[in-house]
Amino acid sequence: MTEGTPAQRLRLALEMSEFGVQIYRTRMRRTYPGASASEIEGMVHSWLLSRPGAPSGDAVGHPSQRFA
Repeated sequence: MTEGTPAQRLRLALEMSEFGVQIYRTRMRRTYPGASASEIEGMVHSWLLSRPGAPSGDAVGHPSQRFA
């Protein structure tokens, strides 16, 4: 995926990230059909803060060597 300008690639990455959040939100709605909208948003928020790579600094995995 080397096509496009850096700005286009960044925009695509951000769109893909938002799509992933939408998929998770939909999954939570299906898993918890009785949950309110605020409960679903709370679940999404918690997931965003606890997933690997989240800002907590305890991410699992190895740093990329792609740009080293």
